[in-house]
Amino acid sequence: MSRDADWMEEEDDRAEKQDALGVTANADAPVLVRKREQEPPRATKGFYIQDVYSRGFDRVVFEQKMVKGKKAPELAEEAILLLLKKYDVPLK
Repeated sequence: MSRDADWMEEEDDRAEKQDALGVTANADAPVLVRKREQEPPRATKGFYIQDVYSRGFDRVVFEQKMVKGKKAPELAEEAILLLLKKYDVPLK
């Protein structure tokens, strides 16, 4: 590595250390704050379904991915919600 790139590594290391500590070199400088949408906590449920249903679900997930729609956990929750409504199971 050339000597010219050494200062870049030093700056990267310094920036990472400051980021880990939550401090900045210039406290008055504007800070980019990104809002992160928190997803609800989820639990893993293991069960077996027929291949035809699995392929159908995978197709829906793929189609939603192409249009930047819902992800697999959200789609599974939507399906379970419909099932719970059908059998009049209240959510607590």
